[in-house]
Amino acid sequence: MTKSTKILLGLLFAGIYSYAQDIQQSILQLENSTGAKVTTNRSFGTASFVRFSLNQRLALQGANARDKAIDFLNQYKSIYGMQSSENTLVFQEVKTDNYGLKHAIFKQNHQGIPVFDGELRFHFDSEEKLSSVNGNYLPNIELSPIPALSAVEANNLALETIRDQGINHSGTQLFIHSNRLYVFPKGLVQGYVSTYHLAYEVEVRNNMDVREFLYIDAQTGKLIEQFTGMAHVIDRELYENNTSNLTWQEGDAFPGTLDQWQQNEVVVSEHTYNFFNNAFGYVSYDNADATMKTVNNAPINCPNASWNGSTTNYCTGSAADDVVAHEWGHAYTQYTSGLIYAYQSGALNESYSDIWGETIDLLNNYEDADDDQSLRVLCNDTDRWRMGEDTVGFGGALRDMWNPTCDGDPGKVSDSQYWCGSGDSGGVHINSGVPNHAYALLVDGGTFNGETISAIGFTKAAHIFWRVQELYLMPSSNFIVFADALEAAAADLIGIDLEGLSTTAPVGPSGQIINAADGQEVLDAINAVELRVDVGGICPPLLVATDPLCDAATSGPIFSEDWESGIGSWTVEQLPVNVPTWSPRDWVLDTSLPDGRAGTGIFGVDPIIGNCSSDLENGIIRLQSPEIIIPDITIGTFELAFDHYIVTEGSWDGGNIKYSIDGGPWTLLPDAAFTANSYNSSLNTAGQGNDNPMAGEDAFTGADGGTGGGTWGTSIVDLSSLGVTANSKLELRWELGTDGCNGNDGWYLDEVRIYNCSAALSISDNKLINDLVTIYPNPAKDVFTLRKTGNINLKAADIYDLNGRLVKTLNLSNMQSKTQIDITELSSGVYFMKVASAEGQGVIKVLKD
Repeated sequence: MTKSTKILLGLLFAGIYSYAQDIQQSILQLENSTGAKVTTNRSFGTASFVRFSLNQRLALQGANARDKAIDFLNQYKSIYGMQSSENTLVFQEVKTDNYGLKHAIFKQNHQGIPVFDGELRFHFDSEEKLSSVNGNYLPNIELSPIPALSAVEANNLALETIRDQGINHSGTQLFIHSNRLYVFPKGLVQGYVSTYHLAYEVEVRNNMDVREFLYIDAQTGKLIEQFTGMAHVIDRELYENNTSNLTWQEGDAFPGTLDQWQQNEVVVSEHTYNFFNNAFGYVSYDNADATMKTVNNAPINCPNASWNGSTTNYCTGSAADDVVAHEWGHAYTQYTSGLIYAYQSGALNESYSDIWGETIDLLNNYEDADDDQSLRVLCNDTDRWRMGEDTVGFGGALRDMWNPTCDGDPGKVSDSQYWCGSGDSGGVHINSGVPNHAYALLVDGGTFNGETISAIGFTKAAHIFWRVQELYLMPSSNFIVFADALEAAAADLIGIDLEGLSTTAPVGPSGQIINAADGQEVLDAINAVELRVDVGGICPPLLVATDPLCDAATSGPIFSEDWESGIGSWTVEQLPVNVPTWSPRDWVLDTSLPDGRAGTGIFGVDPIIGNCSSDLENGIIRLQSPEIIIPDITIGTFELAFDHYIVTEGSWDGGNIKYSIDGGPWTLLPDAAFTANSYNSSLNTAGQGNDNPMAGEDAFTGADGGTGGGTWGTSIVDLSSLGVTANSKLELRWELGTDGCNGNDGWYLDEVRIYNCSAALSISDNKLINDLVTIYPNPAKDVFTLRKTGNINLKAADIYDLNGRLVKTLNLSNMQSKTQIDITELSSGVYFMKVASAEGQGVIKVLKD
C-alpha cells in the first residue's frame, strides 16, 4: 500500500472506527435507558439479541404489534447500524403463537433483493409490551442488484458442480428444486462475514440421497458457498427402496406383512406427529398436516438414516424409535428455524433431532422391554440419554446426551473434543453434544463444570426448547444466540400451565408452570455447557496476530508491493496436470477482499470443481515477483513479510513459496526460515491419494478452526538464513496447488515487503526534508524542480523505484538555489529520491504522472 493510500485508508479506518463507536454508544444508551441486555453480532458489532427483563418490558407506541415494532426501530435503529428502516426492512407478518403471544417479523432487502437470513423478529408479552428482539441485520451493503448470470445459467452451473462432486451415489436423476436470488453474506453461518455477494441460492435434489444448497455468484458464476440439506441420522406412507413402491399407507391393516423395522417407521412417525401436535399445536412437520412419507431400504449408503427434504429414509437395522423420531425432527427443523446444516447452526440442527428423538423414545413406552431408563450416573450405566441404543446397523448407541464425552463428543465448548475442523460439515454430529448436554441437565438435573442444575423435567424443558426452535432461531443462529433464546423463551412461558407431553392421545394441561427459579436453572445449564463461550477463543486461527513490523518495513522497505497500481512487472502462470479438463484460472487482482479489508490485493482461487476422475482439476497457479536487487547493506537481517488470508480444501489443496537467489534453482521456502506464521501443515502425499502436483510439500492449507473461514495475518521470513546478502538478486513465487476435485475459497495476498530493520532505505531527516529542501510540482509529468529552502550543501541524489532499484543518479555538488530534474524516461508511479548533503541525508517521495 502506498503512503498516499495509507493516508486515505487511515481516514477510512477512522470513519469505520467512528461508525463502530456510534453503534456501541447507541447500544449502551438502550441498555441504560431500558435495562435491556444486548448481545452483539461478532462480525459487525451490531445488536443481534435484545432482551428486556420480566419487570421491565418495553412499552411502545402503536395500535398493533407491527406498529410497535416500527416505533422501536424509529427510536433505536442505530443499534443495528441502520440508516433508514423504511428502505431496508419489509414487514412480513404478525404471528400469534399457541399461547396467544404476538411476534412481528420484518425481512431485510437491498434494492428489492432479499438479504439471506436478514430478518428481525419482535416478541411481545401478553400486554403487548416488547419482551425481546432478535435476528440479523446486515449493514453497509453496496451491491448492484442486477445479475450478469441468468437463473438458468446458475442452475446449469449448480447441476454440473453436483455431478462433478460425485455425491449422487444412488444415480437418481438430479433436478433443480428451487432458485432464489439473494444478497448473500459469505461466512455468516461460520460466525464471520467476509464479503457480500449477489448470488443465486440453487437447491439441487434427487429426492433420494442428494439435497444440496449452492450459492452461485450472480456476477462471476463462482461457487461462493455450499451447504448440505441431507440430515443423516396423521397421514403416513411407507415405501420400499423408492417412492414408486408403496408398501403401506394410512388405513391399511397393521402390521400386515411389515417386518419389525418397517413397523417402527410407521409407529414412531405417528408418535412424532402426536407429540408435536399435542404439546405445541403443531400439525405435522410443516404445520399444514403434510403426509409423512418414509422410504425403507433407500439407496443411501447403508447403514444410515436421513431426511432429504421430502422423505425420511432408513436401512434395515437403523430404524430404532429414537432414530425415526430423530429424522422427523430434521423435517420439523426445516419448516421452523431452518437451521443450516453446518458449524454451530448445524450442531443445533442435529441436537434438536437428538433431543426430540430421545424425548419421544423416553415417553412412548415402545420397545422398551429390555431398556433400563433409570437416571444416569456413569458412562453406559443405563440406556437413558443414549441415542440409537436399539439400532443394529450402527453397532449400538451413536451419541451420549447425558455425558457426551463418553462417546467422544464435547459436553461443553471448552472440552478437548470440541471439533474445530471443517469435516462433518463443521462438526455437526460432534458439537451437537453441547446443546444435547444442556437439555439432559435441565430435564434430570446434575452438577457439571461448577454449576448445579435442579431438574425441571421433560415438560418444561421441551416447551422451552420448542419455543426457541419455532420462534427465535434463524438459519445461521449459533450457540450464543441459542443461549439468549433459551433465556427469552423461559421468561415468555412464566405463569403458563403447559400442555402435557404425549405420543398418543392428548393429555391436556400438565399443571407444570414455569417460574423464575426455572429460568435460573436454564441460565445455570447455559453456563455449565458454556453456550456463550466464543469459539474464536477455543479454536485457533490458521494465522495468528503478530507484533508490528519495524519502521523500516513500512517507511523504508527495500521492496514493496500493494497491488494498488496493478500487477506491474509480476507474472502469472498456470501449470495444469491434465490440460484437456483443466478450467483456466490465474492469480487476479481483487478489490473485494475478505473480512472487509480495504484496497486491492491479489487472489488465487481454489475452485470447488472437478470430480477426480473424468474432470481433473489438479495443477498449480503461480505468481512470480520481478527480480529484486538487494542494496549494498552489510548490517542487520534481510526479512520478507506478507499479509495473506487462506481458505482451502484442507490437506489436499494449499499454497507455499519458492525462491531463487542469483539465478539459482527454485527451492521451497523452508518452514524453518519463518519467524512468524509458518506453514501450518503438509499436503497429503501421492501415497495418500493426493494428485496435487505439490503433494507432500509443506504449505498453508485448510481454514481457521471452528469457523471454516479465514483471518488476515502476517507471515515473516528470515531471508538472510536462506543466503540473501548485500547485492543478491532475489525472485519469489507464490504457488497454489490443487488436487483433481473439490476446493474451497483460495489464497489472498497483500502488502509484500522486503526490508532490513537495521538499515531502512528511506530513512528521513525531517530537518532536511521539511525545512531545507522541497520539490515541485509533485506529482510531475516530465520535469520537477528541486529547490533549497535553507542553507544546505547538497552533494548528490539517487532515485529508486518501489522495488528498490536505482533508476537515476544526480550530481548536485554545483547546485545553486534550485535545479530542474528530467524524469521523462521514468514510467508513471511512485519513486523515492535519496538526497545527500554534507549535513546528512533524507528521502523525498516523488510521484510521476
